[in-house]
Amino acid sequence: MTTQQLLQRLEDRYREATPKSAALHARAKRVMPGGETRSSTYFRPYPLVIDRASGTELVDVDGNRLLDFMNNATTLIHGHRFAPVEEAVRDQVAKGTAWGALNEHQIVLAEILCSRVASVDRIRFANSGTEATMMALRAARAATGKSHFVKVEGGYHGTHDAVSVSVSPGVRGAGSEQRPRSKPEGAGIPDHAREAMHVVPFNNEQALAETVANHRDSIAAVIVEPLLGSHGYTTATGSYLEAVRRITEEHGVLLVLDEVQTFRLDHGGAQALYGIRPDLTAFAKIIGGGFPVGAFGGRADLMDRYDPDAKESIGHGGTFNGNPVTMAAGAAAMEHLTADRIAYINELGDRLRTGMGEVLVEQGLQGRIVGRGSLVGIHMTDRQIRTYRDASSAPAEVQRFIFLACLNRGLMMSTGGCLNTTTAMTRETVDEAIGIFQEALIEAYPFIESGYPQLLR
Repeated sequence: MTTQQLLQRLEDRYREATPKSAALHARAKRVMPGGETRSSTYFRPYPLVIDRASGTELVDVDGNRLLDFMNNATTLIHGHRFAPVEEAVRDQVAKGTAWGALNEHQIVLAEILCSRVASVDRIRFANSGTEATMMALRAARAATGKSHFVKVEGGYHGTHDAVSVSVSPGVRGAGSEQRPRSKPEGAGIPDHAREAMHVVPFNNEQALAETVANHRDSIAAVIVEPLLGSHGYTTATGSYLEAVRRITEEHGVLLVLDEVQTFRLDHGGAQALYGIRPDLTAFAKIIGGGFPVGAFGGRADLMDRYDPDAKESIGHGGTFNGNPVTMAAGAAAMEHLTADRIAYINELGDRLRTGMGEVLVEQGLQGRIVGRGSLVGIHMTDRQIRTYRDASSAPAEVQRFIFLACLNRGLMMSTGGCLNTTTAMTRETVDEAIGIFQEALIEAYPFIESGYPQLLR
C-alpha cells in the first residue's frame, strides 16, 4: 500500500470511532473559524470533542476512553478532578466568583511562588502565559530604556506581537542555521515587531554572545525557555543557560526566563535545576490549578515599576487578574506539589523516556526521545536534538501518523509528540502508554518503510 492509502486507513478508523466529534466539529465550523478556538489542539481530519475527565482519563463524546498524557498542555499536574483543588473551588464559588478587589487567595499563592523561586521578590498575576511574557518584556523595556529583544529560533512565548517571530519558521526565508533571520509567525505581525526581535539558534553560546555584543545598546532583554515547549522539549544543555546568564550580565541586558511549562521540573523551577538567577520569570499552566492563569515576577526594583504609587508606574489592568476561583485552585495545587511529588513525576518521566527509546530500537526505527523530568518529547529523526532545526527535521507526516495511531489506541499526547506525567499516574500508567506507543510504531512501520526509509535502522 502507498503511504497515502495507509494514512487514509488510519484516518478512516478514527472517523468510525468518533462520529459525534465529527458532527460537533461541523457544527462548530459554522460559528468558529476552523471549528476551533485554540490552534494547538486542532488536527486533521477533525479534533476530538471531550465530554469529561477524571484522574488520568479523558472520555470523548462518543464514549472513547483515553489515557491523558497531554494534561491540557502540562497544566494539570495532579491530573483531572484533583480533590483538594475541587474542594477549594467549591468553597470559593459558594462565596462568589469575581470582584474588583483583592482576595486573600492571591496573597497566599504569591507567597508560595515567591518563597519557592529564589529570583522572585515580587509577582503579579495575569490570565495566560501570553500576558505573563508580554508584561515581563514591558518591564524590561521600562527598566532599560531599550526596545529590542533576543529570542531563540523555535521558542514560543505566547501570541502577542513582540514574540510572534520565528516560532515555527520552516527553512525557506529563515536564513542559515547559525544565523537565523527574524521571520513573522504568520500574517498580521507588524514589521516593527520583526525588526525589534533578534533571533539566535538554541544551545549556541557563540551566536548569542555575538548578537548581544553587536546590539547591546538596543537590546532590553533576552527571553528563553529552558526547554522548547513547542518543539518536543528540545532541552538546554547544562552549560547553555549558565552562558545566557553570563552573557546578559556582561552586557547589561536583562534575562527573562519563560517557565510557563518548566516550573514543574523542580520545587524552585528549572532555574533551580540549572543554577541560574534570571531577572524576570514568566509563569502559567500549573500555578492555576486547571484555571486560566499567568504570572510574572522577579527582582523588586523591576517589579516595583508596577506599583501604582511608583513615580513612573506601568499600568497593568485585567478584569480577571488574580481571580479568586483561580487563585484558590492554584494555591491548593501548589500546596500539594511538594518536592517529593515533583521527584515522583520526574521519575515517571524518566521511565517513559527510557521505555519509548527502547521500543524505537526494538522496532528498528530511528528516533529520539528527549526532554527532562516530567516533560517528554518524541522526534522521529536520527539527528541529535539540540536546536529547532534538529527538531523540525522529523517528517511531519510520520509524526502525524504516530499521533493518530496512538490516539486510535487510547493515548492522548500533543500533535507534535509532547507528553507529560502527573501525580495521578502510576508506573503502570506509564507502562501502558509505552505499550500503546509500541503498537503504534508497529502499525507505522510499513508507512515509514514506504515513504521514509531513512528512518529505518
